[in-house]
Amino acid sequence: MASNWRNWCWILMFIAACSDDPVPKIQKEKITIFFDSKSKIEIKENEASEILIPIKISLPQKDPIIIAYEVIGQEVVEGSDFTLLSENPLTIAAGSTQAEVRIRINDNNIVQLEERNIYLRFRAIDQDYVKIAIPKEVKISIKEDDCSSDVSDVRVWMGALTMQSSNETLTGIGSENSKGICSGIFNLKGKFVGSQNPESTLIFNLTQDQMITTKGVVTINRTKLFEFTSQYEFEATGTYDETTKKIILNYSFFDLIDSSNDFRETIVITSE
Repeated sequence: MASNWRNWCWILMFIAACSDDPVPKIQKEKITIFFDSKSKIEIKENEASEILIPIKISLPQKDPIIIAYEVIGQEVVEGSDFTLLSENPLTIAAGSTQAEVRIRINDNNIVQLEERNIYLRFRAIDQDYVKIAIPKEVKISIKEDDCSSDVSDVRVWMGALTMQSSNETLTGIGSENSKGICSGIFNLKGKFVGSQNPESTLIFNLTQDQMITTKGVVTINRTKLFEFTSQYEFEATGTYDETTKKIILNYSFFDLIDSSNDFRETIVITSE
């Protein structure tokens, strides 16, 4: 009986050894490639700077990786609006994990108000085992700074500003409005109704004089003065002069609960 048991064991071992099941395949570690960058980049044309967009792989390899990529323009022309400075295709050297796409934005002094974008995408990788990961596309948006001659130059009011009222001198900060540098609109953050009150950020709308283009009218549409309450409102009109870098702003303050607190004042705003 013991002998039969041993025979059966040998038979089972022989069957297992002769099995047709394939030997398990060892998978090569998955390698990914991606743009090591934000997927959306905004740059002003007048910055005329070089943009570096790294292409990275997840692990260094013993062989070079060659990457072909596409540069697709929307309302842009290579050589005029931008210049591609890097080679195409690029090579990630053996033992390294990165190569860089280099693009320079050109300030061409041409008014181009249409939306202008550069799209950077992968086209081909020479090694099949390298898989494209996210982000696999980068969008570069060029923001226009060559404004039409019939639009006020709000760049005069960017940065530190002095705000002089009848009884005190305060400072504010002028900044670009979300509508852009060529919109004739800018934001000003400061204490408009005295140093004892909180700061506000108000929107200045500039309308150019048709005869003297460096001068015009400024308006602030009636708006809530403070973010934390709707009780107080502010409205203003005045004039501006880009040559003297001065805004004369006549404003009205409204207390919607107690109108006895309403008052009017003039602020002279100057650019340093």
